[in-house]
Amino acid sequence: MKRLALLLVAVLVLAACGGSSSLSKPAYDQHLQSDGNSVQKSVTGITKSPASLAAFVKSVDAAETAVNAAADDLQKIKPPKDAVADNAAIVAAFRAISAALEQVKTNPAGAAGIVSKLESSAKVKAAEKATADLKSKGYKVGVIGAP
Repeated sequence: MKRLALLLVAVLVLAACGGSSSLSKPAYDQHLQSDGNSVQKSVTGITKSPASLAAFVKSVDAAETAVNAAADDLQKIKPPKDAVADNAAIVAAFRAISAALEQVKTNPAGAAGIVSKLESSAKVKAAEKATADLKSKGYKVGVIGAP
């Protein structure tokens, strides 16, 4: 009976930890590609000429939602050990993009300046280096690594 109780405790402890293994390289690639495609699709919607300011704000909202979902997804997963720092840089850049999209919604006329500032930000530059590093390690980053 003691052995059964100890086994049960061990199973509960392991279940509570949620497992400690990192994602495989292909599984991590899948997250990068899926999240990147989702963000690209929604951000492309912003570049189309909107019929109205309300339509523009709606497309920015959709892009912000996609960017936040991608950041949340990449933040909650456990990437392979050699991708941890790069993953954190990508998440930080997605958070910066989300903040910039929020600014665009409140100041549509200033969108060009907001985007310019974002493109030269340290977080975006770090994410560019991170995706290049991931590529050099053989990861398939998809559109996240596109210039």
